[in-house]
Amino acid sequence: MTHDRFRTLIDGALAIWQADAQTRFDAAAMRCRILRGAQTLAVLGYERTAVGGVWRIEAPGRTARTHLSIVPALAGLREAVCPQRPHGRVLFVWDAADDVTHAP
Repeated sequence: MTHDRFRTLIDGALAIWQADAQTRFDAAAMRCRILRGAQTLAVLGYERTAVGGVWRIEAPGRTARTHLSIVPALAGLREAVCPQRPHGRVLFVWDAADDVTHAP
């Protein structure tokens, strides 16, 4: 996961959900604060660990959550940012061009 992909994922999800929210990305870490005006709706972070990627979501008035997969992380983010939106399904497709170990 790169900072650009992290940004694309979060901005893309908010656009698809038509969320009335703004993002503030941390330049040093893969962390994003999602705001509506001055109110923080959620803070989402991603980090690589010995067990793989870990997604962390914090939202005011809710228990902080940790996910080992993006699918439940996105579901938790949607609940925090736009709870009125219905649940949906997400499909991620691997692209050989995205494989950093792929040599031409």
